[in-house]
Amino acid sequence: MRPWQRIAATEILEQRRQPAMLFILAANYTIWIVLFGVAFWAIDRAIADPDGRAAIEAQLASGGVELDAMVRLSVSTFASLTFTNLPLYVAILAGYSVLHDRSNGTLPFLMLAPLTRRELLFGKLCGAMAIPLALHAVFVGVSCWLLGRIELLAAYPVFGGSSAWWVAFAIGAPASAALVGALGTVISALSTDVRTSMQYTSFFIGILSLVIGYALVDGIVEGTGLELGFALACALLATVALEVGARIVSRDVTG
Repeated sequence: MRPWQRIAATEILEQRRQPAMLFILAANYTIWIVLFGVAFWAIDRAIADPDGRAAIEAQLASGGVELDAMVRLSVSTFASLTFTNLPLYVAILAGYSVLHDRSNGTLPFLMLAPLTRRELLFGKLCGAMAIPLALHAVFVGVSCWLLGRIELLAAYPVFGGSSAWWVAFAIGAPASAALVGALGTVISALSTDVRTSMQYTSFFIGILSLVIGYALVDGIVEGTGLELGFALACALLATVALEVGARIVSRDVTG
């Protein structure tokens, strides 16, 4: 096993020792999928009958809302919530990784071990990504497949089928998670306490989630090229962030 793999395995082990946290991560997916899934199914059943559709459209029109516009907004909201969970979870886990070792006094020993600073941070990033990536694959993949079978949603590309969706799901989302996770390790290396680390991590995630949500969800309509370009940009920026983090974390030995 390579040094960075040992670091990643240790991070995963630490997460597995916190079953309540893992339950919350899974429950967050489940709640949104169930709520939106039931709503989409109910609307689909209601508008299957022409009279029912006319009644719903008339009721919405009285409030100045169109049925198609409401469905589009609901689809966009659902997809944004589910697709951006992966980078959010990775950012949270990575944002505490280096700080945890520093507070426990183990960071200097890790950096004296036979591995480079880049390997150390890359291992922590991989460890932070492992479980959230598995949750993403299961919950987002299965929910998009199931909901895409509802006639109401069949025309929306965010529910799978196209090459652009597969790139966004399998490459773009992990790449964006790697970027925010790399930023999380940098923030963790710079921070001296958990509160500061979480505040800065939340700030950056709040800004980046808007860009990530647009690229991964609305960008599917634009095609595979945009999704691949977005994933490549995220991967390059993540590499830069890890390099910066490696230089920062070296201060714990040289400083």
